[in-house]
Amino acid sequence: MAADSRRPDGADARVLAISSWQVLAWMLGLTALWGLNAVSIKVLTQDVAPIMSLALRGTVAIVPLTLYGLWRGESFRFRGWPAVHQGVNALLFTVEFIAIYAGARYTTGGHVSIFLNTAPFFTALGAHLLLVGDRLHTVKALGLGLAFAGVLTLFSEDLFVQRAGIWRGDLLVLLGAVCWAGGTLYIKRFLVQHYSGFQLLYVPVVVSTPLFWLASWLLEPVPFHHVTWLTVAIIVFQALVIVNFSYLAFLVILRVYPASSMHAWTFLSPVWGVLAGVLLLGEHLTPFLLLGIVAVGLGLRLINRPPRAAHHAAG
Repeated sequence: MAADSRRPDGADARVLAISSWQVLAWMLGLTALWGLNAVSIKVLTQDVAPIMSLALRGTVAIVPLTLYGLWRGESFRFRGWPAVHQGVNALLFTVEFIAIYAGARYTTGGHVSIFLNTAPFFTALGAHLLLVGDRLHTVKALGLGLAFAGVLTLFSEDLFVQRAGIWRGDLLVLLGAVCWAGGTLYIKRFLVQHYSGFQLLYVPVVVSTPLFWLASWLLEPVPFHHVTWLTVAIIVFQALVIVNFSYLAFLVILRVYPASSMHAWTFLSPVWGVLAGVLLLGEHLTPFLLLGIVAVGLGLRLINRPPRAAHHAAG
């Protein structure tokens, strides 16, 4: 995996020392957390309205995230056009999560995984058109197709499941995928040269949280359905582990490595979900599941393989 040619300044500079194997280890861990988070979203939105759950998650996340920034000596000053770009990115962040959380309530878990994993396609196409040094060559395109075919195989039994109104949930999740890809591209195009990974996360969390509260108040007449200790535990898990740790780690690495390659690793999230079902719930590892896992792995290998010309030039 080739590093971005632009050298970041500030606290994230040490990321340049991370090897390809270390990035692999990090992304295996992060996608495992995201796979678990997808399950937690489905559970949480049965007890708390989707947008309210986002408002609670953001509220809990802001305090430790602020303390972390103070401890690291991060700057909280945002001025000029970079600050405007931060605002645009925060709005994309807000729409993305409202669409995903709301969509998860109206569609199946398999459909969420399938439609959410269209994001790497949008990212790769946008990177090809908008980002220098992140071209969509033939091998990468084949890898994207193979990895997505693997995801389809993983959820082949759920693929044609239909019920009243499910298409609305599918479209919402697809909108979330588009916004996720758009946010990733926007960060790489306009923000990585100005802000640290912490700053790239802090502004969207701070801006989106009051917007979530407002949207919930306007759109969700019954924000709470059945709150239990599990509900509270999931909100704390999402705030501390997913937001404060996994999103921050991903943004720090994203500042250095190509957007399309980094986003493609999200294909592993549903794989972790399937493996968790096999290991923790006693579900069977069928030939279709095994074939899907292998296809995702081979696809990621192709995506992160440099184009032939660059490979020869490096030699």
